[in-house]
Amino acid sequence: MKRWFIGLIFVICTTILSGCLYPQEKRQQLDQLPTHIAQVQSAVDEYKKRNHMVPYRYKEDEIMLTTKYLVDFEALKGYGTGIPPTAFEKGGNYLYLYTDVEKKPTVRVMDLRIHEQIRIVQPLVQEYLKEKKQLPVKEKVDVQYATIDFNKLRINPVTIPSPYHAQTSLELLVDQKGRVFVDYRPEVMQMIQEAKNKPSENQDLRTWVSLQSFFVPAYSPPMKYKNNEPVLEVVAP
Repeated sequence: MKRWFIGLIFVICTTILSGCLYPQEKRQQLDQLPTHIAQVQSAVDEYKKRNHMVPYRYKEDEIMLTTKYLVDFEALKGYGTGIPPTAFEKGGNYLYLYTDVEKKPTVRVMDLRIHEQIRIVQPLVQEYLKEKKQLPVKEKVDVQYATIDFNKLRINPVTIPSPYHAQTSLELLVDQKGRVFVDYRPEVMQMIQEAKNKPSENQDLRTWVSLQSFFVPAYSPPMKYKNNEPVLEVVAP
């Protein structure tokens, strides 16, 4: 009995400690990100200078990445940096990629935990659509997008922790095809209000936001700056 009790206490303590370590690990990785991104950017710039091209891996999944160009760490071997521990390839929480590829390739990251949340909701939405012949819509945002009724999916409401402002949660949206997105508009509006250099009219705000922060707005629909506010655009099939 005594051994069982001691074993139970050990399991409980281990569980509690594990739960405490996750936020600490997250904070540690966040603290390391600026240094790691700067190191990768320096290696990319040196590679580009020597080879007249950017070391990238192409991926077609525009919805997931908000860009199609991943940093090719294999090509960067010998350019002063290894794969940073915050990178997915090393078991980290972030996928390293480029934004503004056409003009000035800039290293940024995607928080993979956003992908994990989308991966939970997306199959449920598709299953509901297939079974009910309609979308689990709660409230329409505009003609193309709506918030999700999680009661219809029989799960607790899912929100996304914002990579831009601590303590802010972002809603999920669904389009007419049943594709799940993150609604970054409140965060983007705050960024615009705080920015000295405002985005130009009709500029793709996903690129603009990526240049204001280390993070790309993963799973964002295209957004344009119209009439002094972010407006969601239709995603191509």
